[in-house]
Amino acid sequence: MELILPEKKEDFQSTPTRRALVTVFEGARTPPIVNEYCVELSSPPQFCGSPRSIQFSFRPSTVPEFNDILNVVFNEAESTVGDILEQSYHATILNCGKTCLGVENVSPFPAVIAGVEGQNYRGLWVPFLQLMEPRNLHPVDFVVLATIDGTSTPQTDCVWYNGQLFESLADFRDKWDNNQVTPLNVEFPQMRIIDDTIDKNYQRPPIEVEPDGKRYSIKDQTVTSDHWKFSFGISPTHGPQLYDIRYKGDLIVYELGLQEICVFYSSSEPFGRFANYFDSIVMIGRNMRTLVPGVDCPSHATFIDATWMSETSNKPFTSKKAICVFEHNTGIPLRRHYAANEFPSGYFEGAPNVVLVLRMIGTLVNYDYIFDFIFYQNGAFETKVTSSGIIVSSFKTAGSKYGFQVNEQALGTVHNHFFNFKVDLDIGGAQNSYSTYNIEVDEVPNPFSKATPASNWFQEKIVKVDYTTERDAALKFDFNIPKYHIFYNEDNLDEFGNVRAYRLLPKGFAKQVLPEGVGNEPGCSWTRYQMAVTKRKENEPYSSSKYVTYDGENPTVDFEGFIGNENIINEDLVAWVTVGLHHIPRQEDIPIMTTPGSEVSFYLLPFNYFPEDPSVGIGDNVRLQYDGPYSPLRIIANSTSNSIDCKPPKSCSVEDLTKNPEMFIPRPDH
Repeated sequence: MELILPEKKEDFQSTPTRRALVTVFEGARTPPIVNEYCVELSSPPQFCGSPRSIQFSFRPSTVPEFNDILNVVFNEAESTVGDILEQSYHATILNCGKTCLGVENVSPFPAVIAGVEGQNYRGLWVPFLQLMEPRNLHPVDFVVLATIDGTSTPQTDCVWYNGQLFESLADFRDKWDNNQVTPLNVEFPQMRIIDDTIDKNYQRPPIEVEPDGKRYSIKDQTVTSDHWKFSFGISPTHGPQLYDIRYKGDLIVYELGLQEICVFYSSSEPFGRFANYFDSIVMIGRNMRTLVPGVDCPSHATFIDATWMSETSNKPFTSKKAICVFEHNTGIPLRRHYAANEFPSGYFEGAPNVVLVLRMIGTLVNYDYIFDFIFYQNGAFETKVTSSGIIVSSFKTAGSKYGFQVNEQALGTVHNHFFNFKVDLDIGGAQNSYSTYNIEVDEVPNPFSKATPASNWFQEKIVKVDYTTERDAALKFDFNIPKYHIFYNEDNLDEFGNVRAYRLLPKGFAKQVLPEGVGNEPGCSWTRYQMAVTKRKENEPYSSSKYVTYDGENPTVDFEGFIGNENIINEDLVAWVTVGLHHIPRQEDIPIMTTPGSEVSFYLLPFNYFPEDPSVGIGDNVRLQYDGPYSPLRIIANSTSNSIDCKPPKSCSVEDLTKNPEMFIPRPDH
């Protein structure tokens, strides 16, 4: 269940009837079907229109179904080849004590990849691991394919063991008994020692304080500071969403939100080869986790809960402290200049770069994604994703062309991360245009050269390019043509005739190297473009769906179809921005991947929107100057001291999590 946004013509400040999208898996029907119902949240609730039907095999994964699959796979593997597994891995699946085999990640195997379209088929490659922290770093090269047709009980299919493929568990048993299988012998790993991280002479790191209290307020999921105002939420399917972003009262962005995350791996074994993940299958938003004060967010942050519906409960559940808001001094000036010799007496002027941050962190099985929405005091706004977590690996024999061995048994396999965002800009109104200012070579005569023949001079020039159709504005980044991406209202000009615009500045474009139209690539056709600009439509609210993992034979959302030949001059525009990175794991990525170098982002920057830097008048400015040749140095600032006369108010700490620990980490027997 999730909120349906009102149509754009219904202003956010009004009170339209709220509507919810309720997804129901109707497996008892003949044939089984998934229906999406629009429900008006009135009293009493009522339907709004007819339901939309989705093929049953396209449904996203659920915890009960996943548990059913594992139960079948575990029991059949234990009963058929349990002794082989114990001999190979010194562990068992059931009744295993401290030496267990189990599962962490799985690889969906849709009908379009299996070549069985139209048969209501769902497949899942289930790879076994030795269950020692961290699990993903102890693969054993034993994988079982589980299949589900319609609503039937899951069944085991083919099996992979030590580089060999078998038709079934029974076939594996038979060939093993006839000495046709090369056995493995993988010792069970030892537990990592955790206590050695505790330093008896530890000194605490620096902390930030708010000496005069918070400089922002939060009411009804709307954040207001001196210059910024915006609303926020979380889509259970798609993740973090922001709305009605305003700077000094001007609407800059009507809607900005994550759409999809896709991560495609490569390997020689079936789990790693087909590990093509569309994270909406596990509901991105519902995986925004409790934030740890002092680690995930500064201790002085404001923490906010998030509430969801789950397929395993009739009541909503609350994820405590799933969102945080805080101010942060980045430690680098927002701007500064030292002008010792400037008339009449020299000066210094600058301001600290104090930003307002909205943060959420999602744990999508093994990867943790830190989503930051960063508001600068000069009217700039940054959307950033930083990756951490635990890498997925194949067994060490998977092949050096796919990665490097990172421990005794794991090969960290090459993969990519792509993130797609919807950015509905309203610069000077809803009717916008998109242009680029290209940076090109300017060859001009050099009349000041005495060379014979006369030489030319090479420099740069600006060439404005206007984009008239959606297809023209589907960008595949070309490093040979640097460019500024500009969004503006043609009727909104400054006194010099410049369009008052905002610039979209990418800091994380990556190229999708897979061929178009092959395998699972059509499901993430938005990765073909680093940015696509389209005319906004109410029937194109998202670039992906929770069905994309399995619906390749009949896509529920076809992003490529968003890009036509419609006019995009003086229209309500949406920029679909894709940022990403390619990741070749290294030994330093274990046990948990560190964040430096793993961030991607894009900025929205004012471009001739203001007559000067709008942060000139902010309260954090500092100016130093002499009023005359012999006068003392004058400090022009709201505060000239960093002293704190009173003890800061109590902030959150890690210790607070012990008050209700199961809201943060469920106990193992739950």
